Order: sequence, then C-alpha cells, then structure tokens
Amino acid sequence: MPKAAAARRSPSKPSSKYDYCEINKAELSENDNVHNFYGVVVDASFPYQFNLKSSVNGSNKLFQCVLKVIDPSCNKEPAQVILYANKFEDLPIIARLGDIIRVHRANVRKNNKVSPSVRQFTANMYYSSSWSLYSSEKLTPAGTVANGPYAFSGKKCTQEKQD
Repeated sequence: MPKAAAARRSPSKPSSKYDYCEINKAELSENDNVHNFYGVVVDASFPYQFNLKSSVNGSNKLFQCVLKVIDPSCNKEPAQVILYANKFEDLPIIARLGDIIRVHRANVRKNNKVSPSVRQFTANMYYSSSWSLYSSEKLTPAGTVANGPYAFSGKKCTQEKQD
C-alpha cells in the first residue's frame, strides 16, 4: 500500500480495504494518484463507442460513459466521471437518476474546458478501475428488493460494513 494511502486510512476502521474521499476533496496531482468515492448520479449518458486517434490498448475503439455526480462536498457544480471500457457490457447503464455509484481507482484532474472548478474523474475498466450501482429507493430499477449493489463491473462485487 502506498504511504499516502496508509496515512489517510481511518484509525477507527482498520479493517476497511478502501479509503473513500469526498468528491471536492480529492487531491489533484500529476502522478497516478487514484481515488475511491461514492456519488449520486444527477446526469448520465448511455455508453457509446468512439475511435481513438492513437491506439492505447491495442485497439482503435473504446466504449465510454459520461456521468455527473454529486456528494455533500459539492458546492455548485457536479463532478464529471468518465468511464472507459473495451466492451459495452463493462460500463453502467443508468436507469434512474438519483442512484448511487461507487467508483474505485479513478484518477482526478480539473477540467478547464467545462469550468475551472469542475473535477473530472477518469476510470479505466480495461485497466484497474471498477464501479457499483446502488439503488436510492427500496426497489432496484428491475423491481427487486435493493439489497446491496444491483449492477457492478467485473464478476463479483466486494461488500464491506460501510457499504
């Protein structure tokens, strides 16, 4: 574990595998400092395919999903979350605004094209990031009882006491 992550670990929760930060308190840095966070989805695009100008992952095509999320630390503008994947199935399909997304291992930077105050998180599903969707209501969009995440990336989703 990196020293920075060990320093942020909460002494009251020594068994927690992940440290979560508030969206507007995520540290901006030039190196690959990753963040884990929860946010309420306030806007979302359907996953779509686009062509890369330069091949990063051996293919010229990737799928992308753009979300806007907020949490109690957001003052005026929501943060932007961009999720990339090799396959359409690896990205979330947001069925209902107001649901909660958990993102692990996302990079953060400021997006000056949108607004200097907007934080932009980038999560690469083809590399190491992951996401989980939680229902904000008693029932999931499929009509089942909400008991943990109703959708997630990968084969299984980790659950901890704080979730």
